[in-house]
Amino acid sequence: MGLTLQFAIGDKFKLINAAKDFDFDLLNKLENENQLADFSLHLIPDDLNLLVNAATELKQIPIYGLRENIDTEIYYFDLEESGAYLVDKKIVALFSTFDDKNVLPLTEKWFEKMNIAHNEELEVTDAAIDSVQHLISISRNAMQNNADMVHIWFL
Repeated sequence: MGLTLQFAIGDKFKLINAAKDFDFDLLNKLENENQLADFSLHLIPDDLNLLVNAATELKQIPIYGLRENIDTEIYYFDLEESGAYLVDKKIVALFSTFDDKNVLPLTEKWFEKMNIAHNEELEVTDAAIDSVQHLISISRNAMQNNADMVHIWFL
């Protein structure tokens, strides 16, 4: 199956429990309802940190990443092969400030950072653009509806 990296919006308790219980029916439902952004693109977890770095750089604000903005103390679960973490509203607010015209520049900036980090030439793909588009969309939705965002991963 490979590494699954996702962001989902809704109630933090339901989302964390869905990941903990391997409730793929709920996660698929969220994806069908455009409440999930799937980053399972042969990435490593640190690549999502680079995506947040790219977003902060484009917004010309102090650079921060995802890792320091996920809850690993209260609203989370973490096992050897899966996990779910509440994402700080700071991340949600950041991505909600982007719109459709920013999707490609953000994705390109992200890939620039990954190329440097991995010391290889990765090309922007349609799947990556779609993932960034979904993250922006669900972030805006979360801000408008005061929904939680949870980062979920499965091995």
